[in-house]
Formats: sequence, structure tokens, C-alpha cells
Amino acid sequence: MRQGPWLAGAAAVLLLAAAGCGAPSATKSPGPDRRSPAGWELAVVRNGDIFLVTKPAGPAARLTDGLHASDPRFSADGRYIAFLDGGLAAPSSQDRLGVVGADGKGLRLLKLPQTIQPQDFAWNPKRDILAVWGGSLAMLRPGDSPQVVVRPKGTVSTFAWAPDGQGYAYTVTPPTEDFPNATDKLYAVADKAPGNLLVTSPNYSGLELQGYWPNGQGLLYWVDPLHSASLAADGLGLESLSLAGGQPKNLATTLPYPSWVQPGGQTSVVLVAGPGRQTWTQKQLERCDPATGSCAALNTGAGQVALDPAGTASGNIAWVTATDLGGSGWGEVSSQAGLTKWQGTRTLYVGFDGKGAQEAKLVAKGDVYDPQFSPDGRSLLYVQANELKLWRSGRGAETLADLPQGQVTDYYGFRSYSQFAWYPGRAGN
Repeated sequence: MRQGPWLAGAAAVLLLAAAGCGAPSATKSPGPDRRSPAGWELAVVRNGDIFLVTKPAGPAARLTDGLHASDPRFSADGRYIAFLDGGLAAPSSQDRLGVVGADGKGLRLLKLPQTIQPQDFAWNPKRDILAVWGGSLAMLRPGDSPQVVVRPKGTVSTFAWAPDGQGYAYTVTPPTEDFPNATDKLYAVADKAPGNLLVTSPNYSGLELQGYWPNGQGLLYWVDPLHSASLAADGLGLESLSLAGGQPKNLATTLPYPSWVQPGGQTSVVLVAGPGRQTWTQKQLERCDPATGSCAALNTGAGQVALDPAGTASGNIAWVTATDLGGSGWGEVSSQAGLTKWQGTRTLYVGFDGKGAQEAKLVAKGDVYDPQFSPDGRSLLYVQANELKLWRSGRGAETLADLPQGQVTDYYGFRSYSQFAWYPGRAGN
């Protein structure tokens, strides 16, 4: 494979040098740090534009005008928001990446050579550096031009930042004309070092990177036989590989949703295990040690499936339970009334000691999705009945914003929301 100049040779600077991450050069701040008094901010897409909400049920500040925006994401310090934009085209054909300051200043729309998917860009967890992939791998600082760091023969298909922001990993899928004898490859890049090839897939199998271990000492990824979307939809084996070397270990069969694998402490992950694309049966929560490959089921209640986990490096976890419909599930959710009834059983729990439901607090019941922890692990953002809500330990829940209809993907009960992003600010206080 061919690598761009940022990765060429042992003297590669990358974008991650200790003094300001090296090039690209530093840029001007979009304005003073404006954390809200409540300690959080929401970027919400309404009618194709991005608005900033800083108070529950309060007025929203418009940040863009006349776009087809989706998938907003805050930078690590909350000063910038990246998003996808379809320009004058339909929202499903995004071909521009946007970056705007959280104060509404400095809007940039970058035309890229390929259509961008929602999973194809991510902020560095510690610095204002945005990675963009889907063809080549490029990185940029707000205000600077993108710098191509990896230009493979094929496509950079998945990517993950290291938890400390000092490195990253990515997979490369070869061009179609190289099949069926081509292989996917998984690389890891440490600070100031060239890419290190870690895994070569079996012939004609895909590699899908989930991310790093919570302590950054290894990687999690799925192997997709034959690059088959149908096989992947029914579950793949999640592999764990130490960056120190050795053979990968299989943790569990899971659906390849990156959000369904969460930190469960510094040395463990919590994941949704079980085969089958349907979320209403055969799904349980397991805690796994990625270093040893051992997993144990968590007690989340008899007759229930466990879904939508959230976790922290301190060990706090949250999850959603719902009635396990078993083999009759298809019939029960085939009608809108049946699906609505099942959604009404979705219940959100939080366990501050990381144990099972017997140690948990009930947070919300009925049509609950997508919990996310604040940095201190004491607050939860979640979606319930098309409203964004914030739950804080000892204070209960409050509604932050109504979500507009649309821009919600529902696949066999798995929902993906693309019209909001949360910046918790001062630990969600």
C-alpha cells in the first residue's frame, strides 16, 4: 500500500506530535469557551440546519442556514461541530463535510471526492483534529486544509482513535478487481511511527474495526466472511488482539454495531451478545476481558433482552431491557401495534458499580433508546418517545429538546439517531 507523506519513514511527524500535534498548523479559536451554566450543550438538526441548545426547553441558536445537514459531532473541547451536508441534493447523498464553531462562526464546507457515510469521520478524543475516511484517510484542523495521511490501493474502510488521542488504527479493503484473492488488512499507528500491519484477513473476508480496548492496549474487530452484508446482519465473531502481540481471541458473537460494545472499566468491555439480526430475542449483556478473551453474562432479568449498553472507564454501565419475544417475535412486531407494544417494554437501567440488574437503578420505562454517559459517569442522556432527556443521579430526569421526525434508522429494532450530538461540558453537572 502507498502511504502519504505524513506517514513516510521513521521521522514521520503525523498529526499527533506532542507539541500541538505537529502539522496541520494551529488555528484561531472560534471565540471564547462558552460552556452553558448547566454544563452541557446540544447540537440538534432541524429542517436541515444545525441549532445549538443550551437550556432545557429554551431557545435554540441557529448555527447554519440553508443546508441539508446531518450527524453533528462536537470536537473534544466543544468548540467545533463537524457534520455531513448534502448541499442542494437529498440528505442521503452527502458529499460535503462541514465544520462550524459552536459560536456560529467559521463555517466551512469541504467538497470531498467520495460520498461520505455517517461512520466515516471522527474527532480525536483529546485534540481538535478531525479524521475523515472512506477512500483515503485524511486529517484536518478547523481552518486548515485536509492532509492525506494514508492513500491505499483500495479503501480505508474503518477507523478508530486511540483513547489517549496519541495514535489510531484503520482497516484497508482492496479494490473490487482484486477479489476473490485479496485480503483486508488492519493497521495500527502509534505516535510518530509508521503504520504497523497487525492482521491480514482470510481470503475474501472483511475486517471491521470496532475500536480500542478501554486502556488502549489492544484492538477489537469483526471478521466478515466473504464481505457478506447478509452474514454480518446476523452476527459476527468479535475478535480481540493485544498490541503487544500474540494471537487474537474471540470474545462473542455480536451484531457489528460499534455502539453495542462499551467500556466496562479500564480492563473490560460490556457488549450485547447473541446471534440473529432481530433485537427482540437472543440478546444478552456480557462483560468481557479483552486481554484473556473470557466473558460472563450479566444478570439483567429473566425473560428480557438487553440492548443499547453505555459504559465508562470507571466501570459504570447502563443498558436497556425489553421483553424477549422468542420465536414468536416476528409475528408480534409485524404490525405497528405489536411493534409499539414491544417498544413500550424498553426500560433503562444504570448500575454505578457495574453489576447486574439486582444492583441497578431504574431510570426510565417505555420507548427508551441510546443512553450516553457524561464524563463523570453520573448523568445519562437518552432518547424517549422522540424527546432528548437528561437524567442525573439524585435529581431525576428533565427534557432537553424535542427531536424532529425523520433521520432515524430502525433496523430490526436497532435505532440509530443522526440528528443530535451532546457536549456534556463540565461533566454533565
